[in-house]
Order: sequence, then C-alpha cells, then structure tokens
Amino acid sequence: MFWVIAVFGVYFAMLIAIAVAGMRRMRNMSEYVLGGRRLSSITAALSAGSSTTSAWTMLALPALAFTNGAVEIWVPVAIIVGVWLSWTFIAGRLRRYTIAAGDVLTIPEFLEVRFADRTGTLRTAAALITILFVVFYVSSGLVGGAKLLETIFGLEYVTGVILTLIAVASYTLIGGFMAVSRTDVTQALLMLASLFVMVVFLAVWTDNPLVDIGSYSSSWLNPFNAAGGAPVTLVAILSMSGWAVGGLGAQRILQRFMALQRDDQVAKSRRMSVAWISSVFLLAVLLGVVARPALADVGLLGEAADPERVYLVMSEVFFHPVITGVLLTAVIAAVMSTADSQLLLASAVATDDLPVIKDVTYRISGNARVWLGRLLLVVIGIVSALVSIFYPGSISNLVTFAWGGMGAAFGPTVLLALYWRRFNAWGAAASMTAGAVAASAWALLAGGPADIWDIQPATPAFAIATVTAVVVAGLTEQPLGEVVRLFDRVNSNAAVPETPTPVASG
Repeated sequence: MFWVIAVFGVYFAMLIAIAVAGMRRMRNMSEYVLGGRRLSSITAALSAGSSTTSAWTMLALPALAFTNGAVEIWVPVAIIVGVWLSWTFIAGRLRRYTIAAGDVLTIPEFLEVRFADRTGTLRTAAALITILFVVFYVSSGLVGGAKLLETIFGLEYVTGVILTLIAVASYTLIGGFMAVSRTDVTQALLMLASLFVMVVFLAVWTDNPLVDIGSYSSSWLNPFNAAGGAPVTLVAILSMSGWAVGGLGAQRILQRFMALQRDDQVAKSRRMSVAWISSVFLLAVLLGVVARPALADVGLLGEAADPERVYLVMSEVFFHPVITGVLLTAVIAAVMSTADSQLLLASAVATDDLPVIKDVTYRISGNARVWLGRLLLVVIGIVSALVSIFYPGSISNLVTFAWGGMGAAFGPTVLLALYWRRFNAWGAAASMTAGAVAASAWALLAGGPADIWDIQPATPAFAIATVTAVVVAGLTEQPLGEVVRLFDRVNSNAAVPETPTPVASG
C-alpha cells in the first residue's frame, strides 16, 4: 500500500508542476482554451489520442475482451478509422476556418460565425448540447476513478468520485489547455508502457495464453465470432461503425486541431496519433484475452466478477507493489486525460457561448474571463459528480452514450460546414438537434427486432442528422453573401494568416 500511495503522490506532484509552469503564460481566454494556438505536432498527436481513450480503454475495453473475446477488436478498429478520418478531413480546414473567422475559440462560436447567425440561437443550442454530453463523459471518468480507489484503498464509491474530481480539476484549473495537453503526453506514454508491460509479462508467465482457456477456446479467439460462437451479425457491424463516425464530432479532439501552430503539422500529427491509439487499443484487447487464462492459472478467476475490474485485479495479483503503483497510476492517467479535456471544453463553452454568461464574459478583462472559466469548470465538475453518484452506470454505457451523442450532433454539422458551400444555419441547427435527440432516444432503448436498439447510438443518429441537414438546408434560403465569401476565402488558395486576428463578438 505504501508504494502505491508513493507512486500516486509523485505522479500527481508532477502534474501540478506542469500546470504551474503553464499558468505563467495564461493571460487570456485564448491561452486558457486553446493554448494560444501553439501546440506542437507531438503534443497535439498524443493529447488528441489520449483524450480519445479515457477509463474506457483501461477498464472497459479489457473487460469487454475478457467477456466476449477477440471480437471486441472491431470497436477499437472503428475508433482508429474515425480518428484518421478526423485528422485527414477536418483538422487542417477547421484550423484555417477558425482563424479566418476571427480567432474563434469553440465549435459553437465557429458555427455562429460560419453562418453569420446574429440571433444567437445556433450558438446557444450547440453549447447546451455540448455540455450535456460532456457531463456524461466526465461522469464515466469519475466512475472509473472511484472503482480504482475502491479496489485499491477500500474507499467508498462516493468518496472515490469526489477525490477523482478534485484530482482532475486541480491541475486543469491551474494550467488550462496547455497544461492539459502537456500532461496528456505524459499520460499517453504511461498508458502505453503499462499495457505493454502487463500484456508481455502475462503472455510469458502463462503457459498457453491464447489456448488454455477451456470452453472459451474455439469461438472466443475468433474475431469474426460473437461471444456465443455465432458469426458477427449486421447489427453488430452497424454498431461498431458508430464508434468511427462518433469521432468526427468529438469536440475535445477538434480543439487540438484548432490549437495547432501550423497547417503543415497535420500529416505528422495524424501519423503519430493513429500509431499511438492503435498500439494502446491492441494491447488493451490482448490484455482482456490473456487475463482469463492467467487468472485461471492462479485460481482467482472469481475475483473478476465485475469485468471492469480485471485490469485492477491483474495489477495487484501479478506484480511487485512498486510496479502495481505505476500500473494503477496509468488508470488514473486514462481517467484524467479525458476528464480534464472534457471539463476544460465545457467550461470554455459555458463561458464563451451560453447566453447571459457570454454577455458577462465580453464585459470583463482577459484575466477575469479566465477566472470565470475556472469557476464554471468547478460547477460542471460538480454536476458530473452528482450524475455519477445518483445515476451511476457502467463506464462502457456512459462512454457509448456520450461518444455517440457528441459525434451525431456535431459530426455531420462540422463536416458540412467545412465542405458544403450551400449549407446554412437552418440546416446546421436541424442537424445538431436531430443528432442529439436521436442518439439520446436510441440510448434509452434496448433489445428490439434483431437487437436493433442495442446499436451504438452514433450510427443511426449520425445518418438521421446528415439527412436532416441536407434536406433542411436544401429547402431553406441560400446562405448570406458574407458567409459564401468567407467559405471561398478559406477553401481557396488565398493564404489564411498563421497568427489569428481576434474580433469582438457578443
């Protein structure tokens, strides 16, 4: 126990040190929200990758592989495809557009400027939808942290949720976006190293890591078979596809695109991000696969009654306390690398885009804006903690809903805003609303004919949102001339300045 606490303490002290170092340069909202658009290729790549993973990667994904076998490899494959698509088709163009639009800091603000919406409706709707799904995503991280603290230290669930929130919020409050991004790099490397050590050690330690698993052997190791041995169904394929399209609207990833220092960093960042996330996901699935024979060999298979604790159990059973401390710290790193990004995103959106609060924001100085953002970060963190406490769910279900909802609400809208000249504010508003409502409704249902309601919500909701966007935009008026001129300037060969020129908005 001493060694675990010691490792945790050293790790947390390092995060605080990084945050304090970043605080010295944070004087305005651009620094707080996007780090002044100074993100390097490696920081953007690993930060975008690690903020994609969360406790889901370290706890839920090994649990799914532990329960269902190698078929769970397709969910990570879908996410990897979605990340590659985002870097390829969104990153560079979104960065240029947000600079040309007057150094906008958030996706809701980008949509308002992109469509010259002077009513504030589009921006407000986008902000509310963003905060809704962020709350559930942060909640999943708090659940993961609580499970870790309960397993290791015997803390009550509620206490674990509160302590996890305090840990994540502390360095995020201090250092803002740049601190979050730089700590994400450390967390990304720690997660990769921990999974690698566990998988290699257990594969060597277990006599037959991929064979000696009793009744699970034949179909369980076949990625084309479901857990019961039947072939993968169309419903399963559609569900897995949702994990790909969900990434197109993940705003914490879009923020990294906006924060890049130069356009020529996109290709390099994409390669590093895809390589990192591919390695981590593959190792997480392999860990779930080798965990069953390893635990069976030592007669502790029953310790994994809750599959989402498999990683935690393996860390304690097979490793020296010092190594256990490092491995368990990797879980906290996974929790923090997503929860910090989500909290920062939500506080930025609440400060910059919500009515009334936005009016206050633009009347106060840059440093005061930062403090208002910090206050709202705490408020949103408390709301997320209350959701975790009073409506606890599995990490997998919470992430499924939040990932799918955010992707469906903003994926089609952002893509069409970047690529379709004819797209207008009516189509964007309808698309966001349709995507958010469809994903939420789908997530509340279960079963149905051929288990259709169990499909990842992003799949049907993304399709519904896309069709809605095209139909509504086509039936309503053409976009304003100033909107078309901005679109043409961004997407022509005309240079967009590398240094953004802020414009006042209200």
